[in-house]
Amino acid sequence: MKILIFSDIHGDTRALERLLTQPADVYIAAGDLSVFGRGLDRIGSILAPFGERVWVLPGNHETEQDNRDFCARYGLVDFHRHLRRLGQTTWAGLGYSNPTPFDTPGEYSEEEIAEVLAAFDDAPSPLYLVVHFPPRNTALDEVAKGRHAGSPTLRNWVERKQPSYLFCGHIHECAGKSDQIGTTRCFNVGKAGYLMEIE
Repeated sequence: MKILIFSDIHGDTRALERLLTQPADVYIAAGDLSVFGRGLDRIGSILAPFGERVWVLPGNHETEQDNRDFCARYGLVDFHRHLRRLGQTTWAGLGYSNPTPFDTPGEYSEEEIAEVLAAFDDAPSPLYLVVHFPPRNTALDEVAKGRHAGSPTLRNWVERKQPSYLFCGHIHECAGKSDQIGTTRCFNVGKAGYLMEIE
């Protein structure tokens, strides 16, 4: 079974169409399909033929309500704050971001992130975590040399729970980079996406 995870399309319909030429059983959009919620209908018309094979998280540019309405309108799966099974694996989805300087509509405080992640504490293994935002102090969250913008709460949770994989986006400068936290393999998928295969 092939899963393609991508993030930060920001209305770039050409990039999305290129992504969707890659055959996959499930496509996971890890947030920021839009720019401040604008342009979702153009994106939706491209994703609609794939239906429930597309799982969608809101990024910091969308609200939970935007995401619910968008998924309902185009027959997609709202993956935000949900657990889903694929084969023998469990997938957890968490959109939004930790606080940013840009006053975007989809941001959680670190306390809210801790509360949402707690709902995944007892998720069955192997666990694959898809979040919009990266963990702090990794190769995935460096906005400039030595400046990290990820979530310390997310990092602490990953260190404690050790999911098999973590996939994120959000920090465009780190798209395509990977890192490891303990045994957890971590990827910033970016708009080029990351294709993986599971049994």
